Amino acid sequence: MPKTLLSTGVEICYETFGSSANPTLLLIHGLGSQLLLWEEGFCSKLAEEGLHVIRYDQRDSGLSSEMQEEYELLDMASDAAELLEYLTVEKAHIVGMSLGGMVAQIFAAEFPKKIISLTSMASNTGKAGFGIPQGKALDALLAPAPIDPKEQALKDLSDRRIWASTDWHDDEYCLKIFERYAERTNKPNEAKDRQMKAMNLSGNREEALMKIRAPTLVLHGSADTLVDPSGGQRTAEVIPKAEFVMIEGWGHDLPPGSWPKITNEIIKHVKNAEKIS
Repeated sequence: MPKTLLSTGVEICYETFGSSANPTLLLIHGLGSQLLLWEEGFCSKLAEEGLHVIRYDQRDSGLSSEMQEEYELLDMASDAAELLEYLTVEKAHIVGMSLGGMVAQIFAAEFPKKIISLTSMASNTGKAGFGIPQGKALDALLAPAPIDPKEQALKDLSDRRIWASTDWHDDEYCLKIFERYAERTNKPNEAKDRQMKAMNLSGNREEALMKIRAPTLVLHGSADTLVDPSGGQRTAEVIPKAEFVMIEGWGHDLPPGSWPKITNEIIKHVKNAEKIS
């Protein structure tokens, strides 16, 4: 996969699908994840609808740079903005999930001239009490990752069971995905910790979210126990004119069974935004 070196010295690994002549859709993954979250089938489905799809590893993820110093969500959003510049994309539809949704929100607030539409998935606003993990989900999120790749894959699977979609989860399928994650790269715990610190340092982002003027779609799953649905509901309340869609049975994951509903919502939102841009 190609990489680009940003002006900040951060190296970003990315991959594209579809023609660059089409409207661009940038996909931003979540905490401790990789661009592999957005599987090829998912990206191809969007590309087949006439979109130029970009997936990339955020800093401290996958094959992108491992950082040494703390940073904030704005730094991660700036990475996305500079990646688009490198790919000569003037404006894009921005889609983010979980932590990626937070980065996408900051992108929409701070780079209004670079965004056509925003889709925030399985995320929150940072306000206390909304979309916060509790119990087993919180314990799993905070538990250190094993160093051994096989043990890491097994922990990922165990965690996934806690917040998986009720109808679409498949143990064998998930384990294969997590093994691919571990084989591709195994970032140290410190990398995930820095991403989590970026989220915590940004705190309550509602003041910034109120500035968003891009057409916004907020997607959340009724079965999400990691970022419970109140996070999505609150996001839609804060962002002006945002549309909220609850997907029944969807958890904090992206299994193939969820793709038709999720991609259909994204495609409809993007096409509507294209008409008014």
